[in-house]
Amino acid sequence: MVAAQRFNEAKKQSFTAVYGTVTSGTQWRFLKLEGQTVTIDLMDYSLPPVELILSFLVWMVKAG
Repeated sequence: MVAAQRFNEAKKQSFTAVYGTVTSGTQWRFLKLEGQTVTIDLMDYSLPPVELILSFLVWMVKAG
């Protein structure tokens, strides 16, 4: 996420936040980087059901 933030800055593209996720493949956790502040959703989301995970991913794309 820091690399994406720096890449955007170098390309003169300003985004207020960079979103990310970490996963084991069956457990997902979501993060947001704003400036130097990282927000971590401490809830682990299971797969399946896939609908909740997909809704978070779509939200991140729309928010970004």
